[in-house]
Amino acid sequence: MRRTSSILKKHRSGERVYLPSDSRDNQYILAEIPLTDKLINLITGDVNETLTKPYQKFYQALSHKIFEIVEEHGLSHVNFVANNRLVRVRYSGEQQVLHTDQQSFFFYCPEHNSTFKGYFDGAIRARKIKILFLATGQDLRVNSGEFHNKVYQAIKDISTTIGLAENEIKLRDHQHLTFDVFAKDKGGTNTVSHTFREIADRYESQKQSITSDHTSITYVVASVPMARRLLKGADIDYLSEQPFTQLYQKIEKAFNKSCQANQIDQAALLANGVSPFVRYDENEVSDISGELISIGVNPNNPETRFCVHWEADKLVDTLRFVFFADKSDETHHNYGKFVNQAIAAVRDFSDEVDWKKESDDIIVRVHQHIMLNV
Repeated sequence: MRRTSSILKKHRSGERVYLPSDSRDNQYILAEIPLTDKLINLITGDVNETLTKPYQKFYQALSHKIFEIVEEHGLSHVNFVANNRLVRVRYSGEQQVLHTDQQSFFFYCPEHNSTFKGYFDGAIRARKIKILFLATGQDLRVNSGEFHNKVYQAIKDISTTIGLAENEIKLRDHQHLTFDVFAKDKGGTNTVSHTFREIADRYESQKQSITSDHTSITYVVASVPMARRLLKGADIDYLSEQPFTQLYQKIEKAFNKSCQANQIDQAALLANGVSPFVRYDENEVSDISGELISIGVNPNNPETRFCVHWEADKLVDTLRFVFFADKSDETHHNYGKFVNQAIAAVRDFSDEVDWKKESDDIIVRVHQHIMLNV
């Protein structure tokens, strides 16, 4: 189901955001290299397609060369990925990598995890090579500019050593800040403040300049478990073909109301079992494919983007709210007001559905990305 709705736009001034002190930082950088015949020839020469794993030698040789270079730059947590899956990075005290049909999840703790490892199948030619750099240590946001610059220099060396053309590698810098909206309701008292400046501006303040020729997006994702209390008050006929129509209408109504109350005019409600993958796209193309929904966002477009996706015959495990920032949300070079509006919208939604804040979580993740060519 797809709907659009116009919501009043309001100027947002910059302000600080106060988050729980146990909020979790993640920073990772993906370098993407198209897997072309030229690249294969530069590394190993022709591939023998009659072999069971014709690309095994190529992947091994390229990953070894890359690991040698990044180690020289003092980078300690790097993965070589060539499996045609979307890379996801999440915080976890236990380091592990899990794969679905379309996604690879890298769980790690920045304070004590470190690996050099490759993920590929020598029998399959991937569409692109991905080099995943995971930030390590403490104070990731404070040191994010230095980490970016270190990775950038390593990628420059990789490009030169291999013999790639200038700007052939895409560098995607991803930063997350994750927290429970109701940490204070559960007894948490300590907070930390953020302004959520655009990444390039933050790097400038850290004396780490990056090229002005880059794209940037900011958005917020809230994950709402399908708790039993959400089903209460909705007429659900489990013998009908679309038993959850009234339930999703109730949820959609509460979502719309909370967005309107907080002047949110660019958002999505996803209740169809797919995971959002947000990317910069001037044409703003969105596509559902298998377990993923790709959402193209152009922050230079001030038009309303407000949609709902749900299927009345499917009860999902998790509702996902996605709030998108545009250039008008970047006031005084920060997104503080936008993030506060998204948080307030989640809290207002929870009031509408009688959420049990003192025991149940709603996890919010603030995403900031930049992309440039190397």
